[in-house]
Amino acid sequence: MNRPKTRDVAAGPGDSLSRMRVALSPRFDAAVIVLDDPDLTANLYPICSIDGCARFLSTRQLCQTHLGRWKKLGQPTLDEFRTMSGPKTNPEKIDLTGLPEKLRVELALSLQLLASSPRSRRRFRLQDLRDLIKVLRQLGTGSLLTDLPLESTEIQKGSKEMRRAHAALHAALEHFLEPPDASSEFERDAWRLEVMGFRGRTGQQGILRFGTIPQPWLKLLAKRFIRWRISTGTSYSQLNRDMTALHRLADAFTEHAGAKGTVQDFTRESIEVYLNLLLRLRLSPASRSYSLSSTALFLRAIRENNWQPDLPPSAAIRSSDHPRRTAALPRALPEFIMAQIEDPKALAQLEQPHRLMMQILTRTGLRLSDTYRLEIDCLLSDHQNAPYMRYFNHKMSREATLPIDDELAAAITEQAKAVQAVLSDARYLAPAPTSTTGDRPWNPGTAAGHIQTWQRTIGLHDEQDRPFRFTAHQLRHTYATRLINADVPQEVVRRLLDHESHEMTARYARLKDETVRRHWEQARKITIHGEIVNPAQDDAINDAAWMKENLGRVTMALPNGYCGLPLQQACPHANACLTCPVFVTTPDFLTEHLDHLRSTKRLIAQAESAGQTRVVEMNGQVAANLQNIIDTIQSTGERNNIDEN
Repeated sequence: MNRPKTRDVAAGPGDSLSRMRVALSPRFDAAVIVLDDPDLTANLYPICSIDGCARFLSTRQLCQTHLGRWKKLGQPTLDEFRTMSGPKTNPEKIDLTGLPEKLRVELALSLQLLASSPRSRRRFRLQDLRDLIKVLRQLGTGSLLTDLPLESTEIQKGSKEMRRAHAALHAALEHFLEPPDASSEFERDAWRLEVMGFRGRTGQQGILRFGTIPQPWLKLLAKRFIRWRISTGTSYSQLNRDMTALHRLADAFTEHAGAKGTVQDFTRESIEVYLNLLLRLRLSPASRSYSLSSTALFLRAIRENNWQPDLPPSAAIRSSDHPRRTAALPRALPEFIMAQIEDPKALAQLEQPHRLMMQILTRTGLRLSDTYRLEIDCLLSDHQNAPYMRYFNHKMSREATLPIDDELAAAITEQAKAVQAVLSDARYLAPAPTSTTGDRPWNPGTAAGHIQTWQRTIGLHDEQDRPFRFTAHQLRHTYATRLINADVPQEVVRRLLDHESHEMTARYARLKDETVRRHWEQARKITIHGEIVNPAQDDAINDAAWMKENLGRVTMALPNGYCGLPLQQACPHANACLTCPVFVTTPDFLTEHLDHLRSTKRLIAQAESAGQTRVVEMNGQVAANLQNIIDTIQSTGERNNIDEN
């Protein structure tokens, strides 16, 4: 196992063990550490809300001991239970007996350091810490730093929660012995994002791992790329997406050229093996495109920054390498389903804060994770006292604001007051039930589970009375589609959804057939005989028909209408459109037709006085056709006004 030499702080002949012993307080300098001080233990793990109890928080803001007492007393309110909670509970303990002295001191000091510092990180469960100690015993580990670094395979086999506990202890101890810096961190195979300068609302305590990339030159390039991405403000989710793409690229190159493959071996064939690997992983076209986009940026950064001049020119991702992505089916929910979701009686069966979160999801189109991370002071107002909601768009890593209605603003205000009545310093509108101070929001995954349960509770069903289930993200699609079909301009919809591009908005918002037909009929075509040209009843009004209509307007426009001939056909009626059987027009040209009728009538009157019968005959037909067109436009316009009123 390769370990970074620069960080082997406890392995040398220095006095690191002596320094740790001097710093260790009597409370933690024991084979069995008793965690009986709530002020200290609250920085390690979430604790019971009963005054004086330092035991691990289980559920309903209570530890297991107090939870059992609460149930025996008939489940009174929490305020009532606090007055009858019974005798003091036994404190939690951490058993370090039997561990090597150096490891015991390291673990004890790590816990002391974490317990003594302000809580600026996620706390861990006691069971995760106990699982870690069990692994250390099984491995016969002598030192947390030198024998079990962050990138060790033994730790990677454990649960995510246990790895997080290990990382927290490891970081606290290293920081005490030798404060970390980005230069030394760069040499490691496991980066702590905070040390590398990453500052994000999520993921700041995250770790990126490069140990599975076997080729040293490729690992170095991957590190330089990720360091550059961190420096440019890339989000935590995108960093993880980039890392996944790099690991897949390394796997493909190893398959092609072996673990000792050189940069000269990294050719177009390596890229082809990579493309095939993505296919064999059974990734969706979208996931493959994400990996290819990250890889393309990686290879472009290598060339633009001259990180590896020997990289063959053929090693590149081409636009044709991206898989063809079929148009996704509309994901907006039918209005029949939305009527059940928005029914006040149904919403009343959803407990807070999920009831308010559901209202926000349906009325604003926010993502589920952004909704549950709304802060308690998220409301704003303009100079006219109109309400707005401020939120953090985690996908774009930026704050955004959107307008909301007065009813939703009142519901948010009510929820904020309810939260502050229990947790006066709460940060979030929907604090996690295990958060005793309101400094952590509900986990979006857990919240989604509550929403799924609620759907079953209200008996959500489709028009065939079959059970129906939806995801929270479909509400975002529904919100966008509703706006588009209410004739809200797409640019406005884009800004409300806080999208970067119109292309992304177009994936969310789809015009319904009824909306397309309404716009189509507003542009209905009228022949020279005053007859309305309608598509056949069985013709689907789809994107192709819509494009055909607009294409015809661009390529065959006349001063007072459109030519109904196919694009390829020549016209045999030069300058005689108003007597031509394929001429069509629309209400858009009513003014031109009225002017044309007046001038035609004047011409007829002049021709009659001059005895020009042929001119009278020709223009009489034109005038008759114009009158037919005008009468049809005006009569249908009156009908539309009646219908709208």
